[in-house]
Amino acid sequence: MFVKNPEYFLTIVKERNISRAAEKLYLSQPYLSQYLAKLEGDLGATLLDRSRTPLKLTAAGEVFHAYLERQRWLDRQLDSDLRQLQADRRQTVRVGVATWRGSVLLPDVLPAFTRQYPEVQVELHEMPAPRLEELMAEEGTDFCIMHIPGDTQALTYELILQERVLLAGRRDHPLVRDRLGEGEVLPPFDLRLLEQETLILLPSGWRMEQVLQNTFDACGLKPCRTLVTTNNTTAVNLAAEGVGFAFLPETGLRQAGHREQLAFFSIGTPPLTCPLAAVYKKNGFLPPAARAFIDLTRAVYRALDVPAGEGGGGPSEKM
Repeated sequence: MFVKNPEYFLTIVKERNISRAAEKLYLSQPYLSQYLAKLEGDLGATLLDRSRTPLKLTAAGEVFHAYLERQRWLDRQLDSDLRQLQADRRQTVRVGVATWRGSVLLPDVLPAFTRQYPEVQVELHEMPAPRLEELMAEEGTDFCIMHIPGDTQALTYELILQERVLLAGRRDHPLVRDRLGEGEVLPPFDLRLLEQETLILLPSGWRMEQVLQNTFDACGLKPCRTLVTTNNTTAVNLAAEGVGFAFLPETGLRQAGHREQLAFFSIGTPPLTCPLAAVYKKNGFLPPAARAFIDLTRAVYRALDVPAGEGGGGPSEKM
C-alpha cells in the first residue's frame, strides 16, 4: 500500500508525543493530529493509545510501525543496490560467519555458489559469534550463518539444520578405546564419565556452550577441569594431543584435523543438537543473491554425509 508521509508517523512514534513530533517536523500540532486521524481512518485501525502519556502503540500500531520500518529499509536497500549495479554491474551479498565456521562452511558452499552466480560479488565477514550479532544490528551484513542466538528479539532466522554436537576424544584414551568397535555410527557417550577429565569448551555465553552447559546440568556433570578456547579447530587439535575432550558441531567433521587420532561420539539419546540457521535483522529484506546463498547452503549441508565412520571413528571415505 502507499502511505503518504510515513516519516510523520515514525516521528510521532519516536517522540511518543504529537506536539514534540510536530516541532521536529516543522508542522503545527493540529495538522499532525489531523494527519494521524486520517491515517487511522484509512487503515480502519487505531494506531496509538492516546489515553497514555507518553503515547503507546496499540497492537495494530506495532504491526504498522514494523511495516513502515521494513519499507524504509527496503527503500534504502533498493537505492544501494541500484547504485552498486550502476557502478560495477555486479550484485554483492554480505555473509557473516563465525571464524571457525567460515573455514568449514565456505569450502563446501562458496565454490558451488560462484559457479552458479558468477555475477555476484561475495563479501565475507568472519568474526566471533557475539560480534556477528552486533554486526547484524548495525546492518553490516545481509545475513549470518550461525547457531541461533539466545536472544532473538531484534532478529529473525531460517533453520538450516539441527546440527548435532559431537564429543571428540583421543582414540587411545581408556574411555574411548573401550567404546570403539561397537559397530555404531556416532555411538552415544555418557557425559557423566568425564567428571574427572579435562573438557575443552567455548567461552560462556556462546550458543553451543550454553547448550552444553544445560546438558551438563541435566545429567549432573560438574567438570573438575576445563580449558576455554574461542576456536573449535584449536579444541579438536588439543583433544588429538590428549589434552582433554572437545566438542565439535557435526558439520566440522569433514575439515577436522588429526582424524586418525580421534574418535567422535554423539551425546545422549536422542542426540544433542544445536540449531544452525541463517540469521538476519527482523523486518529486514533479503536480496535475491542472499536468498540464493542461503538456499544453496541448506542444500549443501543437508546433502553432506556427515556422520563418522564405524565405531565412532573418523568420517567415512566418501566424505
